[in-house]
Amino acid sequence: MKKILTGLVAVALVGTAWVVTFGLPFGGTSSPEGISQPPTSGAPQPRNPARMGGKKTIVTTFEVKAEAFTDSFRSVGTAKAKANVMVESETAGRVTEVHFGPNQLIQAGAPLVTIEDRVEQIALRSAKANLAEARATLKRYDTLREAGSGAVSAVSVTEAGTQVEIAEAAVERAEYDLDLKTIRAPISGTLGLTDVEPGMYLGLASEIVKITDQTYLSVEFGLPDRASGIVQVGQTVWLTTGSLPGRVFEGTVDGFDGQIDSTTRTIKVRAGIENAQGLMLPGMVFNVILDDQNAPLPVVPANAITWSRQGAAVWTVKNGKAEPVLVSIRHRENDRVWLNGDLPDGTSVIVEGVQKVRQGEEVTTKELVDARRKSQTSQDGDTN
Repeated sequence: MKKILTGLVAVALVGTAWVVTFGLPFGGTSSPEGISQPPTSGAPQPRNPARMGGKKTIVTTFEVKAEAFTDSFRSVGTAKAKANVMVESETAGRVTEVHFGPNQLIQAGAPLVTIEDRVEQIALRSAKANLAEARATLKRYDTLREAGSGAVSAVSVTEAGTQVEIAEAAVERAEYDLDLKTIRAPISGTLGLTDVEPGMYLGLASEIVKITDQTYLSVEFGLPDRASGIVQVGQTVWLTTGSLPGRVFEGTVDGFDGQIDSTTRTIKVRAGIENAQGLMLPGMVFNVILDDQNAPLPVVPANAITWSRQGAAVWTVKNGKAEPVLVSIRHRENDRVWLNGDLPDGTSVIVEGVQKVRQGEEVTTKELVDARRKSQTSQDGDTN
């Protein structure tokens, strides 16, 4: 029995000496990224010289200040023209004249190609002659009726009026058929290449030339689902392309999908860019940047963050004592971290020495210690 008691006492003494020597710090050890991680189970903790000698733990602090930050979303999209139309012939015939050249700017309604129209010209003259005859007949009948002649009945006058309407419709149709022989630009834009030449025979629906209105380009791209509450119509985006290195273009959000893609977990966004000078071309690939300015939040160095079972925390100095404050990370940029937490401006946060402190332990700053040593050295020098 005495041997058992002796063994228990020895174990207790060894355990007490271990705790006094090494301690159990709150913060754990630092990760390679500069943010502290929980200590490995069973691993010995760093020594705390303060506990061994009864002195205050020396730490380095950082004064918290709230700053705004910009959340940037980046994506890639391909440009599309405002309008892109392939002009096709609506009638068949032999080409007599081509009115355009490649890459020419053209206005809507301008003639592109003229097709042989001799038959349509003849048909129009015939329709006009029939219309003139029908009108003359109607006028003669009206004159006789007004003179009280019984040779023309009311029915005859009505039939003559109907013939005039039929003749007018025939003229309109002949004019329409003749107009089809001149193929015109349906939209304004830039003309592409064409193989059409005078003397060629064009069949119905033959392709003539493509017209592209590239004065305004659209770029579609995807953003992560967390951007769904940020993106708005009219919001500014910035675009760059490898086709025009060194140039940055400003665009605006024209619209976005009303749902998240279940496969990619992204939301589709469409932005527009003014391209009056024609520097950009449809089909170019653009890098798109959408920035969102956030409200000011407390900022601390990354190495001030520690982790425990409760989550992320920072150690603050209040009345000369170390106190942990639980936080959540909102944004990180290089070695700075924006946090959600009870950290008013001016709060002192420990950035060096977090592994050595415990809650409620008295601490002092390295700057204060250095200042006291310098003052003491100065006083000793004056005394000598």
